[in-house]
Order: sequence, then structure tokens, then C-alpha cells
Amino acid sequence: MFRPDAMTTSRFAVVAVLWTTVLSATPGCGSAQQLVLSADVSQTEFFEDEPIYLLLRLRNVGADTARTYFFGFSSPAVTLSVRLGDGHRFEVTKPILDHRTESSWRGEPVPPGASVLQTMVLQDIMRAGWDIRSHLFAHHLAPDQYELHVEFHAHWGVPGTTPLTVEAAPIVFRIRARTPAEESEVRELEAMRQMGSDTTRVVGYPRAAGYKAALIHWVERRLSTQPDDPFLPFLLYNGLYGVGEILWRHHLAGEVPRFDPDTSEVVSRLRLAVIERRKASTAGAYLVQGLTARH
Repeated sequence: MFRPDAMTTSRFAVVAVLWTTVLSATPGCGSAQQLVLSADVSQTEFFEDEPIYLLLRLRNVGADTARTYFFGFSSPAVTLSVRLGDGHRFEVTKPILDHRTESSWRGEPVPPGASVLQTMVLQDIMRAGWDIRSHLFAHHLAPDQYELHVEFHAHWGVPGTTPLTVEAAPIVFRIRARTPAEESEVRELEAMRQMGSDTTRVVGYPRAAGYKAALIHWVERRLSTQPDDPFLPFLLYNGLYGVGEILWRHHLAGEVPRFDPDTSEVVSRLRLAVIERRKASTAGAYLVQGLTARH
């Protein structure tokens, strides 16, 4: 169990304040209805394979508590669709998690004035899939113009309600080709990711055992030279889980120590530094949600 010391506790208090900042910085969209859905990616242009941090916000602007189905990217009640620059439109195929409910369930409460937020990297679910062992994301978004539409069928399966669909204002953004410097960075990060699944033994240790140390070193260096690097939030969340995990048999054999990013002082320090820098952006919200969800 994670037991924070006084310094770490104070840092997580700062995170709570920053999360409030992110909430207040997230733009809403006007509507006369009780529930308002907004979506944001913070910018209008990205380079190819730059992480696109999507923030969804469901807000109750009414005077009464609203009851809704489960709100999240894996909810069947949340749908995404995209229109490309040539006008072609397609539904985004995403993982679906069906929730089992008790007979007494009457929906998830959203109190007056409250917001429910969900963040993710758009390339985790959208467009052409490819080998995650060789690339940074599970999917690839080619250079093009994209118009993203998000809907939430708020009363999906909620007893005693009538159908209600809320839709966020469309998000339009463009993905362009990489510059030589951006190409070099992406290739460097892809090479580091490949290290995470490399079982080659070097001086008796699997090469994958050094992945997380390499990632932390890269983040520290980049944070000091380019603190607004778009990959920093992604690496400090996704990058530390599921990639470069020490092979379990080597850990059990006592050949390599187990590294837990959630109890690492250096990882907490780096996360909070990036959050402070990006606190009013969707990237900052993404890292805040990832950090608080695990603590």
C-alpha cells in the first residue's frame, strides 16, 4: 500500500488544487438543458504521432441532481465519430465495458454544478491499428484534417427515464507531417519503447529491465530543456505501465528489483512538475487524472 510522507502528502494537496484549476479552465458550451457535454484537445494543429489529449466534460448546469448512465470512454453510451478533410465520415471503434447494475440502481448521480471528466490519448482508440511494441500508440492518425464529434446517450438503461442525447460542439484539428527534429524525437522514443519488450540478456539481465530507468532519464533531460514537450504527460502515465514491465520470472527469481512508479519519489516529482507546467491544458488534465486514479 502506498503510504505518502508529509512532503508527498503536501504535493498531492497541490494536485487537488491544480485539478480544480483544470476544471475551471475547461471551456463549456451553452445549452438550455440540464446536462452539457464539452470536448477539448487544447490546440488545432498536431504533428504526425504527437499525442492528442482529449478531455470530455459532462456538466450539470441545472438545479437538481441528474441521473445518467456510466460516463467514460469505455461506456457504450459514449460514441465518437470523425469526418476527414475529404468529407468521409466514420464511427470510432472503441473498447466497450458493459456495467452490471443492481435492481435498485437508478443511474449515476451528477449533483448540481458538478462535472464528470474523462481524459485519454486519442491514438489509443482511433484510426489504423499497428504494432504497439514498435510504436508509441496503438493506432496511427495520418496527416489530414479531422472533425471529431462526441455524443453521450445520458439515459442509456436508466430506469424511468426518457431518451436523452447530449452532444459536444465538434472539434476540428489538423495533423501535419513531421519536421526533421520531430521525426528524430519520435524515432528515439520508438526505439526506447522497443527496449521495453526486449528480452535479450546483457550481463545476465534482460534488456527490458532498464526501460523505466531510461524513460525517467529521458523525461528528466527533456523537462529541463523543453518543459512543454507534448510527450512528457504521456510518458509519465502510459509509458510507465504495461511497457517495459520486468519479466515476472526474473523478478520472482530475485534477478532484478521491482520498480513501482506509484511509490517512486522521483516519478511523483516529475509528474507534479509537468502538471504545474501544463495545468490549464488537456495534457495536464490527462496526467492529473492518471495520477489521482492510481492513488
